[in-house]
Amino acid sequence: MITFQKFVTSSNSHTLVWKRRVFPLLLTSVILASTLFLFSPHVKASTLVAHSQILINGDSKFTATNGVTGGTGTVSDPYLIQGWNINVCWQCPYYGIEVANTTAYFRISNVTVSSQITAQPATDILLKNVTNGRIDNTIVQDGGLHCCGGIIVDSSTNIVVSENNVEAGTCNNFSSCSTYDTVGAYSSSNVTISGNSIQADASGNVLGVRGSSNVNILNNTILMNGNAPIGAPWAPSNGIAVSSSGNVEITQNSVRDAACSGEPNSPAKSIIVGGSRTLQIFGNNITNTTSSNTCGSGIVLQSTTGAQVYHNNLIKNAVQASDDNPGKNQWDNGYPSGGNYWSDYNSTDNCSGPQQNVCPSPDGIGDTSYTFSSGQDNYPLMTPFAPDPPSSASEGGGGGGGRPLLL
Repeated sequence: MITFQKFVTSSNSHTLVWKRRVFPLLLTSVILASTLFLFSPHVKASTLVAHSQILINGDSKFTATNGVTGGTGTVSDPYLIQGWNINVCWQCPYYGIEVANTTAYFRISNVTVSSQITAQPATDILLKNVTNGRIDNTIVQDGGLHCCGGIIVDSSTNIVVSENNVEAGTCNNFSSCSTYDTVGAYSSSNVTISGNSIQADASGNVLGVRGSSNVNILNNTILMNGNAPIGAPWAPSNGIAVSSSGNVEITQNSVRDAACSGEPNSPAKSIIVGGSRTLQIFGNNITNTTSSNTCGSGIVLQSTTGAQVYHNNLIKNAVQASDDNPGKNQWDNGYPSGGNYWSDYNSTDNCSGPQQNVCPSPDGIGDTSYTFSSGQDNYPLMTPFAPDPPSSASEGGGGGGGRPLLL
């Protein structure tokens, strides 16, 4: 089990938090502009053309023979790899698309890569030691017996993975894989993973980050719907798993249906952070929608410091949260912004103020703290949190620029 630690955020400014939620698209645009290059995130649908596996090793290999359909490799005119349907066959090379050792700007878009049955370890799309890359509007179906990841970013910088549909099947052998998350970022920096739909059955983490810095995980839909087989050497898929990383922001993601496990002490974790520092986890929906699920966990911090966790909605998770280092992490955003919404919180809201001692004066924040294991949310929200729309001045949902969320 990896050890996780929390991330510290010094600002409890209500204005900053409000802006961060009211203008998420603006924030995302700024991040993309500063770390990479701006592209239109949508490509007109067209008939995909069958293509063999693509390997680009070095800038000189961005050629038509290697699947490049346009561009000159600059920030305003990146190399394009688009319009292809690639199937990783039974004894094909280890990749569907691999780009390695490059610095030119490039974009992989409107491509389908699938590895339904493979006789050897296969990664569908791999970026290795590259700078200035983008993958968007692509479908990845990783269903091989030896699957080693859907979209993997390794030892790279200035990368955007946006608005893709990535699905992993039931992998049965990881012994030859160094990477096996459905979407993963390893030993990389300045990475944005946003707007993706990601699903795993029993194949590592749905979204994994390790040994990386300056990572933004934004507005992804993550489905954890797979139980590991009884007696399998691995646990069911965790949702978002961060380890040995720093300066990571996890915001506005939907993570649901953490699974039980054939092994009694290995339930899935929706968000798990280990051995990391300087994190923000806010505005996420972490939900169990299955009545039979009695063992999945919500947010787990292990050996982590400097984490700030607030404005998340934790709904019906068997274990809502845990933190083995609570004195060095913060589970709310102060008053009046508030903390998190906990579906099992059963206190009342009769009072207001930083000490909740101005009565009667309800403010959308519970009058008593929400405690879990050794952690504590000092200002639990009475209703699920959602950001205000730009034109609204509503103060609902915790008195901190939010409104109740209808789930």
